[in-house]
Amino acid sequence: MKAKSTPPQKAEPGVIILILVAIILTVIGLYLEDARRVPYNTFGGIVWFTVFIVSFLFGLLFFAQFVLPLRGNEGWSEGLRLLWRHYTTLGQQYLDTLFGPKPAPQFKSRRRRQNVPKSNHLGLPASFTKLKAGILKSHQVLALVKGSQFIRPAGPGFVMLFKKENVAHLIDLRKHLRRQLVKVITRDGIPLETTVTVIFHVQQEPADLLGTEPYPYDNEAIFHISYSLSIDEKDAVRGWMEQISPRAAALLVSEISHFTLDELYRSASGGIGPLGQIKTRVKQQLERQLDSNGIEILLIGIDPFSLPDTVIAQRIKTWRADWERKIMLQQAASDAETVRRIKRARARAQIEIIENITQNIASMRRAGNIDLSHVITLRMIEALEEAQSNASLQGLMPQHVMSSLVRDTSKQMQVWLDRPEELES
Repeated sequence: MKAKSTPPQKAEPGVIILILVAIILTVIGLYLEDARRVPYNTFGGIVWFTVFIVSFLFGLLFFAQFVLPLRGNEGWSEGLRLLWRHYTTLGQQYLDTLFGPKPAPQFKSRRRRQNVPKSNHLGLPASFTKLKAGILKSHQVLALVKGSQFIRPAGPGFVMLFKKENVAHLIDLRKHLRRQLVKVITRDGIPLETTVTVIFHVQQEPADLLGTEPYPYDNEAIFHISYSLSIDEKDAVRGWMEQISPRAAALLVSEISHFTLDELYRSASGGIGPLGQIKTRVKQQLERQLDSNGIEILLIGIDPFSLPDTVIAQRIKTWRADWERKIMLQQAASDAETVRRIKRARARAQIEIIENITQNIASMRRAGNIDLSHVITLRMIEALEEAQSNASLQGLMPQHVMSSLVRDTSKQMQVWLDRPEELES
């Protein structure tokens, strides 16, 4: 199904009708007579012409207050000027349609493409082409020029172009984001790839207390932006929004080239690592460059680095060797601490056993006639069992070492008790 095409607009005569009606009424006034059959002649023509023109002007003044969303003297005057421009523009277009040159059919489409008004390329409403007036959105402002000289910024809202004024740029006042791929080589010759992100907007004036303007712009900023066009490597015109990310990329390349790869991945000291410092310096340098161009930088972002596969493999080997060395050192320190604690626990257990034996011997001596060897052996077995159940000794000596020591000692003493002749010998 074919899309419906817009039907061609019918040419309207506009002010030509006004001129024709004025001429007809003037002629009628010339030939009118009074009651005594005396013709009015020139006086009658002037009166009728004056009445018609005054009526037309009062009609324009009446409708002028409804044309624009403005009120007060400015709304009336601008509305009147817009109505008069509408009539004169329609008359000129009507005469061009009737008496102007008509191109051959085979070249019509090409000529239309070549003669597209400049305002259409900027995305302006069609009224700027026909009437040199229109309404802009709240985030739009125009840079107006006469010839090649900047005249004034205009917008947002209703804008009317004065005599010989043309639209040079349609500037978007909202925040903009641009990204640029960056290829850089570190100081130690390692190639890296990353992406720099820049968020920016036109320099703005502080908003008023009432908040009538959502995007209050600086007039000087619009002036500088209107002259900020440049030419890229392909001889194409580069607008002001497309100049930010290449500048940030160039500054980032310069900053990263002062660091080695290990320095870039170094842990942050004091909360700010190398990448944080790089972003801060790039933002400061970019702000100094663009401050005179009427552009404010809001944020600089750098994506994680992309390394070659060989570099990644080499860094993994280096990190693995470093961690293996740290693990070996930690294990050696742990083994030494384990041996030290075992020896300390063994000595402490022996001391406690000897103290218990000494106390028992003293008690038996005070008690009188008792078989000292049997009693000593039994008390030693009890002391070993108490040592085995002591929580402090278990924390210093492994359980299997303590159990083995008590088991062997108890078994040997039990043998001595069963064969007392060995004790006596």
